Amino acid sequence: MRRFLAALALIVSLNAPAAATEYLSGISDLPLPDGLVEAKDKSTVFDSAVGKVVTAYASGPGTADAVHDFYESTLPQLGWTETDEGNWRRENETLKIDVLGPEAGPVTATFTLSSDN
Repeated sequence: MRRFLAALALIVSLNAPAAATEYLSGISDLPLPDGLVEAKDKSTVFDSAVGKVVTAYASGPGTADAVHDFYESTLPQLGWTETDEGNWRRENETLKIDVLGPEAGPVTATFTLSSDN
């Protein structure tokens, strides 16, 4: 019985996520790279009958290249297609990601999501 419980504990620990992923509050299915923190007080959401526009900001350690690499590997899994560097399209949504910062960090990222209804 003791071996069974030890094996079960090992299986559970191997299947547990390493760390919770943070998502932008105004764009609930857009994850943030590790280390970036959203500036929630600066975010804006404008929703109307003709469409929606969300602007969000995040900053933290890292490089602009690392942030772009994160989204280039993550967003296609979420249904996004890159149309140009930092510009993405999914169904009726457009996402623009601008990342500013020196080569050694810290970086600031601006996310602009617009959708047409």
